[in-house]
Amino acid sequence: MSGLLPKHLMLAVAIVATVFASPVDARKKNGVEVRDLYYGEVLFYFYQQNDFAALTRILAAQSAGRLDHHEGEAELLLGGLYLSYGQHELASEIFERLLDESVDSNVRNRAWFYVGKMRYQRSRYAGAEEAFAKIDGRLPRGLEEEHQMLLAQTYMGQGRFAEAAELLDRWKGSREWQAYARYNLGVSYVRTNAVDEGARLLNKIGLLDEKEPELLNIRDKANLALGYAYLQSERAEDAKGVLQRVRLQGPFSNKALLGVGWADAMRDDYRAALTPWLELQGRDLLDSAVQESLLAVPFAFGNLGANGSAAEYYQSALRAYEEERVRLRDAIDQVQTGELIPALLASDDENIARWYWQLEELPASAGAKYIYHLVANHEFQEGLRNYRDLMVLYRDLNTWKQKLGAFHDMVDTRKQAYAQRLPDVEASLQDMDVNQMRERRDGLIRRRHEIRQTRDIAALATEDERWQWGAVTELEANPAFNVPEAAEARDKQRLLKGVLLWNFDKEYKFRLWQLRREIEALNQTISVAVEYQQRVAEAQASMPQKLEAYARRIDNLEPRLEAMQQRIYSVLAHEEQRIETMAAKELTAQLERLETYQIQARFALAAIYDRATAAATE
Repeated sequence: MSGLLPKHLMLAVAIVATVFASPVDARKKNGVEVRDLYYGEVLFYFYQQNDFAALTRILAAQSAGRLDHHEGEAELLLGGLYLSYGQHELASEIFERLLDESVDSNVRNRAWFYVGKMRYQRSRYAGAEEAFAKIDGRLPRGLEEEHQMLLAQTYMGQGRFAEAAELLDRWKGSREWQAYARYNLGVSYVRTNAVDEGARLLNKIGLLDEKEPELLNIRDKANLALGYAYLQSERAEDAKGVLQRVRLQGPFSNKALLGVGWADAMRDDYRAALTPWLELQGRDLLDSAVQESLLAVPFAFGNLGANGSAAEYYQSALRAYEEERVRLRDAIDQVQTGELIPALLASDDENIARWYWQLEELPASAGAKYIYHLVANHEFQEGLRNYRDLMVLYRDLNTWKQKLGAFHDMVDTRKQAYAQRLPDVEASLQDMDVNQMRERRDGLIRRRHEIRQTRDIAALATEDERWQWGAVTELEANPAFNVPEAAEARDKQRLLKGVLLWNFDKEYKFRLWQLRREIEALNQTISVAVEYQQRVAEAQASMPQKLEAYARRIDNLEPRLEAMQQRIYSVLAHEEQRIETMAAKELTAQLERLETYQIQARFALAAIYDRATAAATE
C-alpha cells in the first residue's frame, strides 16, 4: 500500500529549492561560494538530510561568531529548519529580523515568502496576501510555483474566487501545482453552491489527457467531486457522465462506482444501478463505498420487486458488517494497548530528514489497515513526524550522555599532558635570556650608529679582510719599510691598501644593510621570546582553571541531558496519546458507521418480512 499521500498534500518547507537547489547548482545558479569552513560543515549535514545536525551546527557556529560571510543565508536556513520542526514562532522571528536587516533582495524575497506561508497555514489570509505582495520580482523556480499556488489559495480563503481563477488562468508553472490549485478552487465554488463555475474548473482537470500518476489522481478526484456535486443538485445524467471518467482501478474508483449507481437510481433505473453496485461487492469491505453498496444492492432488488434476493443480500450484509465490527474492535484494542505507533514506524529509515519523511506504507498488522484514510490526514502525519523527531532526539541525547565519559577522559589526558610538559617548558624559559639578547641588540645598534657617523668602512670588514688590512697597515710602522731601497715594496703596499679600501667602500652599504637586517631579526627573536614567555605565563595561570572549568561543564551536562530526556519522555507520552486518540476516534467512527448500516439493514429486512407476511395473509 504505497503512495498514500499525494505530493500536493506535502506543503513542506523546500529550503533546498530556495536556498540552494544542490551543491553544484548553488554555484551555477545562485553564485554561492562557501567562504566559511563552519558553514560548509552545516551544508554537509544539510545535504545529507541530517537536519538536526545541521540545525545544531548553525547554532554553535553563530554562537562562536564563525559565519561572517554567510550570516543572511545561515539565518534563512535556520528559519527554514525551525519551520520544518513546527517552531513557527522562532521561524517567524528570524524571517522578520531578516526583513528588517537584510539588504539582499533574494534573501528578503524568500523571507517574505516564508512569512506569507506561515500566515497562510494559520488561516491569516489577508496577512499572507500582504506578505506575498512585498515579494519584488520572481523567486527561484520551485518556490515561485508554490508561491503562485499559495497566493491563489489565499484568494480562495477570502472568498475572492474570481481573482484566484484569473491568477490560475495566467499560470505558467508546474501542471501538478496548477491542477491542484484549480481543483481547490472548483471545490470552493461547489461548496458555495456555484456549481456551474466549479464545473468549469473541475471539467478542465477531469478531461486532462495525462499519464503522470499524480495528475491522474487529481483528474479522478476532480471528476468525483464534480459528479457528487451534480448528484446533490439532482442532475443525474450529468453526474453519471462525469463519474464514468474515473478509472476503474484508481484510488477513487469505489466512490465513483457507488455514485454511478445512485445516478441510475435517481432515474429509477435500478437494473442499471445494480451493475456498478454488484461490482463493489467483491472489493475490500474496508472502504465506506463498499460498505454502503451492501445496502444499495438489496435496495435496488427491492425496488425491482425481487424481495427474495433483497432479503438474501440484506442478510449477507448483516453478516459482513458483524465480521467487520469484530475486526474493528480488535483494531481499537491494539491502538489502546500502544501497538499502533511501533507498528507504523517499524520500517522507518532514520536517515530520511523530517522535511521529506511521510508514512507511505502501512504495516501488515490487523489494525493498521483501518487507519488508511487517517494516514492521509495532515494532522496525523504531523503527529507521527513529531513522535519520530522526539524519538530521534531522545536517542541523540543518549548518545551524548555516553560521550560524556570520553570527554572526561579527554580532560584528564590534557591535564596529564600539561603536567608532563610543564618542566620542559620551564627549563626552556630558563635557557632563554631575553635581557642578554637585548644587550646584544643594543650594542649592535650603537655600533651601526657609530659606523654611519664616521663612515668607518673598514669596521664592517670580514675577518679575513681585517687580517689583511692589519697586515698591510703594520708595514707602515716598520723602519725598514721606509728606507729608499723599499720603494717598490711601498708601491705594492699602497696598491694593496687601495684595493682593500676600494673593496670596503664597495661593500659598505650592503654590509650596513646586512647589519640592520641582523638587528631586525634579533628584534623579532626578542618579540617571539617575549610573546612565548607571556603565553607560557598565561597558560600557567589559566590552563589549570580552564581544565577544571571544562570538567565542571561536563559534570553539569549530565543532569541537563537527563532533564531534557525527562521532558522529551513526557512530550512523547502526550504525542503518543494524541496519535492514539486520533486513531481510536477514526476507528470508532468506522464502527459507528457499520452499526448504523446494521440498523438500516435490519429495518429494511424487517420491512421485507412484513410485506411478505402481509401478502401471505391477504
